[in-house]
Amino acid sequence: MRKFLVLIFSIPLLCGCFSNRVFIEHDYKYSLGFNDYKTYTFVECQRDTNYICEDVQQAILQQMSARGYVYSANKPDLFVNFYVYYDPIKYTGYDQPNINYWLNNNSEEDTYKSVKYSLKEGTLMISLIEGSTSEIVWRGYANGIFNKNSQKRSYFKNIVANIFTEYPLFATDVAFKRSKINKSI
Repeated sequence: MRKFLVLIFSIPLLCGCFSNRVFIEHDYKYSLGFNDYKTYTFVECQRDTNYICEDVQQAILQQMSARGYVYSANKPDLFVNFYVYYDPIKYTGYDQPNINYWLNNNSEEDTYKSVKYSLKEGTLMISLIEGSTSEIVWRGYANGIFNKNSQKRSYFKNIVANIFTEYPLFATDVAFKRSKINKSI
């Protein structure tokens, strides 16, 4: 009987742990080179009535700066766009090799293998858009972002940092040598 009671009381605890899980994924464009990007600016973010827009933009500024990208509103190499989807969405992503692997082993034979996602409510999508062609070159997203932790001020900074772990590219070698990512390789 005691084991049964322990099991009954453990189920809500375990469910609570899994309910805070955030799904992180990314997609990128095969045909574009990533070595030419040094500067960026933001596309105007959606206006919200809370702190999310400001927190996300500040977190992206930190991530781009840490990678050696320079903020420049004058002819940037990249435009950064982000959007918060509050409702569930259907999204087509791609099953692709790790971006570092692809950059070192890319082939003309690489193809996009689409994956259809039914994302639950609460998705943050960050897109890097090439300035000269307006093509999306990389997109990272996190789903399930609204939970009991999402009211904490540092929460979205951590979500953005987790998304950017999927974008391990640097504008300069100096930024790479200073990074924590370099030390973990």
